[in-house]
This record gives sequence, structure tokens and C-alpha cells, in this order.
Amino acid sequence: MTSLPMAPLALVVDDDPVTRRLLHRALDELGCRSVLEAEDGLAAQALLLERSDVDLVLTDILMPRLDGLELLRWGREHDPNTIWIILSGLDTFDSAVEAIRLGAFDFLSKPPRVAELEVAVRNALERRTLLLERERLHADLRESNEQLAAKLRELEEKSALLQRDLEGAEVIQRALLPSAPPPIDGYCVHALYRPGHHVGGDLYDVARLDERHVALYMADATGHGVTAAMLSVLFKLHLVVRDENSGEPLGPAAVLEAVNRELQEAVAARGLFLTAVYALLDTETGSLRLASAGHPPVLHIPAAGEVRLIRRTGPALGLSAAAHFGEQRLELNPGDRLFLYTDGLVQSGALSPEDHFAGLLRPAQGNGAATLRKLLSDAQTAAREEDQDDVTLLLLDVHSSPSSFDNGTTDTRPVTSRASPSRAGVVCQGETADSGILALHGRATWGPCAAFHQAAVQVLQSGKRLLLDLSHCESLDSTCLGTIHELVGSGKVGLQNVRPEVQELFAELCMEKVIANIQPESVLLPRMSPLAAPPTSTEMARKRILEAHEALSSLSERNRETFRSVLEGVRQEEGSG
Repeated sequence: MTSLPMAPLALVVDDDPVTRRLLHRALDELGCRSVLEAEDGLAAQALLLERSDVDLVLTDILMPRLDGLELLRWGREHDPNTIWIILSGLDTFDSAVEAIRLGAFDFLSKPPRVAELEVAVRNALERRTLLLERERLHADLRESNEQLAAKLRELEEKSALLQRDLEGAEVIQRALLPSAPPPIDGYCVHALYRPGHHVGGDLYDVARLDERHVALYMADATGHGVTAAMLSVLFKLHLVVRDENSGEPLGPAAVLEAVNRELQEAVAARGLFLTAVYALLDTETGSLRLASAGHPPVLHIPAAGEVRLIRRTGPALGLSAAAHFGEQRLELNPGDRLFLYTDGLVQSGALSPEDHFAGLLRPAQGNGAATLRKLLSDAQTAAREEDQDDVTLLLLDVHSSPSSFDNGTTDTRPVTSRASPSRAGVVCQGETADSGILALHGRATWGPCAAFHQAAVQVLQSGKRLLLDLSHCESLDSTCLGTIHELVGSGKVGLQNVRPEVQELFAELCMEKVIANIQPESVLLPRMSPLAAPPTSTEMARKRILEAHEALSSLSERNRETFRSVLEGVRQEEGSG
């Protein structure tokens, strides 16, 4: 006789003492650590209440005072982990089957054979072991889930704190940028700055040093985010542009050599460096001296003649304390342009200074600010969203015209390139002088549709045109599609940057009016922010789902059949509500 998988505590319940002794002896031989006996159901109840560690109960059905079935029913409620085996005479077979239904593991005919008893007990205990192990695993899983949930809450809190810190850092970093261009007779200057994230490593300035000299510089720190931003702050901190004794403007090479030495002392970590270009303009003569520390080529676009690329005159800053920098000198004549930029403009590899920039930067009398916005738009289109880098552009025109600095406070890329909501559905909003703009990001689903529709209606009621931007929209569910169809019906709604897969959805659902209102040319988005939507009630959400699907159903017989069940379900819920 083999031993049991565990040494259980057993209870034998039978009004026949002979049967009890036989079972007691058999269970002892099987390896039970102890065997208790009870002459009927009431005595068994008392024992089970006293001993909570009973693993196995073998009970007869027909007993005085409290029979086996009632005992089983009570026992399953008292301790569901106890294993029950029913003993039945031939004339009580139906009762034994009922016992199985109530939760008994097995039943045996009386008197049971030893081999049969061993198999039944062994199987019962193995099942109990499996059930207990399953319960333990479930408990471990619940505990793990609770720990993961707590960790997730902690990470969300830290993420929110980091987000607030980044937003604060962005405000501080923007304070380092020039707020307005200085007046320069006979010249105008335009600048455009866009960080790839909340904070970036780009920096620029245009500063009048005295009555005739103006300094222009641009820096680009390696990497992204906070590290690059701090490196650009160090550059700004250590930049010295005048001789400390005479007060005269320093030459570009001397400026870069001095800041390079300071950075070498201040930054001990390897792999941190900046590229920079520094130019000193004599506004009276048009003479310009320029030094470049590993920076992308500066373009000199003359009013007539070939474009000149002014390449680096020394290595990037922070690589070598002994670095020396040369200077280039050029003469700026009326109608000429000088263009400086950071490498975020050419990160995709699809644009080249010679072929693309020069063509857009002619003629020199063109609108400089609009040209910079066009260059930025082309770069963002060519680059993948996750690869977008900081971009800074600076254009000096040799002719009198209003200057402008655009640091992104009223004109910036969509929020996804900075906050990365990824695939989750987010609605962003912004506005221009004549339009309200709503942008759908990620997977647009029915959840925010009521708030999205409400915001769109407010724009239209204000008298402005509504522009829907779908450049970062991966997909739309039927509620979003129906809502867009309703909005376009007002006649004052346009769409831009619609992905091919989304446009295919429009065509499949016969949304011809929507397709007709897709703009062939997209406009640069203003500063966008997540829609601060009021809480949406269940009734509002249900109403939006219903109206959106009714709009789609009206477009074709196929749509009517496709959305019939949805409409019936929503109307049913509305009626029951």
C-alpha cells in the first residue's frame, strides 16, 4: 500500500461502530496522521466546529438525528476546502448522486474495498491539494495586482510631478530667449524656435552691442530634453561678448574659444558638447565676421550670384580645451540674406541646404517669417514624429522691414510631439485669428466625443471657421466619424492632414461631403493644448452615440444595415434609462 500525497486529518461519520472501526483502520494504514470518529451528523458537526483542520470526511448517508446529506450541505458552507466522500448502501444510490451534486468528491458502496478506498482518498486529497494551490496562486496574483496598482499610482503621481517640473523648466528656458528683435537700421531679422519636447537644447539671440555692432549667435546642445537644456544654459551663462577692460566687442573666434574653455572646466561628464555659430555684424559697413564650432553650414544668399555655404571654423564646444577657431569674413549688400539653423531642420535627411533652403529663401524681398514657417513645416513633414528634434531658425535680411521673433508662444507643433499621448485618444484645441482648431490624436473613440462635439459647436457659434486636424489621428470609431460628418454639414468646417487609412474610412462609409472638405494645403498649427472638457454624463454620451450613428445611417443602405443593431441597442438603453 503506497503512502498518500499528504498526511491528512480524517473524520469517519457512521452510526455503525463496526464500519467506523474498519474505516479507521484502513485510513490509518493509508497514512492519515489521525482519524476522528462520530456516530451521527450532530456529533460530526460538533467535532468539525472544534477542529478546523479536518482535511477529509467520510460519511454515511442514512443516520439518526442528522443524516449525511444535511451534514454535507452544512459542511460545504462551514469549510468549502474540506473533501467529502459519501458512503452509500445499494438502496440509497440516488441519494449518493444527490450528494455529488451538493459537492461531495466521490461516493463508495458500503462496505468499501480497501483498494477502492485508497484510490478515492488519494484522488480526493490530490484534488484538495490542487484547489489549495490554486487558491494560493490566486491570492498571490491578487497581491501582485494590488502591488502593481500601487506602483502604477506611484508612477502616475511621479509622472504628473515630472510633467509639472518640465512645464516649469520650459517657462524658465524660454526666459533665456530674446523676447523681441532689436531695431537695426537697414536690416531686419526673423527667428523661429521650436523645442522637440518641453525643453530643448537650442538657444539663440540677436543683441546690439553698441551703436554699430550687432551680435547674432545660435547654439545646439547634444541630446534632448533636460540635459541638453542645462547645457545650453551653461553656454549662455559663460558667454562673454565684450572685452572686460575696453568694453569693445570681442571677435567671434575669441568668443567661442573663451566659452569652450569655461565649458571644459564646468562639465566633467564625457559626451556632452554643443555646436554653435557666432557672428558679429558691423551695421555701418555691412561687414560680418563669423566663427562656427561644428555647427551646420551658414547660408549667405546674395541678391545676385551663387549661394555661399560658410562651414565650421573649429570643433564643437566642450570637446577639447585647446581648441582654436578661425573666422570667415563676408560683405552683406542690400538684398542679401544670411540664414542660420540647427540640425533639427535636416534630421530626416530629406532636405539639403543647397537644394532646398536656397530655393525657398529667394527672392530676398519675400516674407521672411513666412519662409521660416514653411521651412519648419517641411521639416516636420519629412521627419517621423518620434524623431523630431529641436529646431531654431534665424534669417537676417539686408533691407528695412519689420523684424519678428517667434518662440512658439502662439505657434507651436501639436501637443503629441511634446507630450506623446501615443495611442490613447486625446483632443487638443487651439485658435488663430479667424479659425478654431481641434486636433484628434491617437485612437479617437466615443469616450471624448460629446466634449469634442460641444467644443466644435462653440467654435461655430462664435462665428469662426472650424478646422479639424487629423495629422496624429490613427483611427476613428463610428461615433467619431458620425460626429465629424454632422459638423461638416454646417458648411464652415475643413479638415487637414488626413491619413490615407482614415480617408479610406470616409470613402467606405460614403462620407463624400467630408472628403470634399479636406484641404489640399495644410496650415501650420497654432499652440495646441489638451481639451479641458467638462465631465460628460452617461446621458450625454448616449445621445452623442445615437446622433452620430443616425447621421452615418442616413448616408447609405449599407450603413443603415451596419449600424442597425447599434441604434437599436442605444435606443433600448435610452428607453430603459
